[in-house]
Amino acid sequence: MKHIGALKPDRLVDLLNWIGIPLALLYIASMFVYPWFDKGWDWGLVQNVWDRWQSLNVGMLAFVSSIIAFNIARFNANKQRERDFQATKAFLPAALAELLDYLKLSAAALVEGWDANGTQPLSTEAPMLPDEYKEIFQQCIRCAKPDVGDYLSKILVRLQIHNSRIRGYVENYKSSELADPDRHNILTYLYRLGELQALIGKLFGFARNEEEFNNAPLEWEDFRNAFGNLDIWVEDYRIDETMNLEDFTKRAIARSENT
Repeated sequence: MKHIGALKPDRLVDLLNWIGIPLALLYIASMFVYPWFDKGWDWGLVQNVWDRWQSLNVGMLAFVSSIIAFNIARFNANKQRERDFQATKAFLPAALAELLDYLKLSAAALVEGWDANGTQPLSTEAPMLPDEYKEIFQQCIRCAKPDVGDYLSKILVRLQIHNSRIRGYVENYKSSELADPDRHNILTYLYRLGELQALIGKLFGFARNEEEFNNAPLEWEDFRNAFGNLDIWVEDYRIDETMNLEDFTKRAIARSENT
């Protein structure tokens, strides 16, 4: 179903249902129930009423038929979209696994930067963001329900931001004679990396049809597991008592809960 004016197909059908169904019920009551009582159950008189309002009857029948047709079309379109999503979803676990490999390479670069002591440049190359996942995500977003599509879109946006940051981070240290870690920035990058790992990790059960879709806000336990899967041991990333990876992450979680 295509857009009609400024209305999307689903909005149009909802509007027709909202207006048309009460009108249809009122019409049925007025045309097929009320005349029997008003005409004293006289079949001939009731037929006269129907004959007098024949044009209205034809118009209402056409209107009700249109509502039914639109609902059938929406039902069929939704079913087709569900089939398309299930077909594309079959490739989603492989795309997610590919992204997790990329995130692990990103983690290695950040860990090396954190451990750098200012005596030598980074040896780690900037990881290459894979391309195969893009088409799968695009098809899933197009066919999925809005909440799933929004979740996948959020991952895409964060991936692009992370990729830009990690490449700039590595290139900056590669072009420097010595690697002098800016640990405050690296804490931010580690937090965002853990967020991506957690978001993608939560999708695996759904992608494999093992779990229902879950887009609940990330909690500390989600981040802790994500950091562990990236071989990032939280207790090792500490600048001082208040600036460390665990406290930084928990403060970020609290801020997101309050927005």
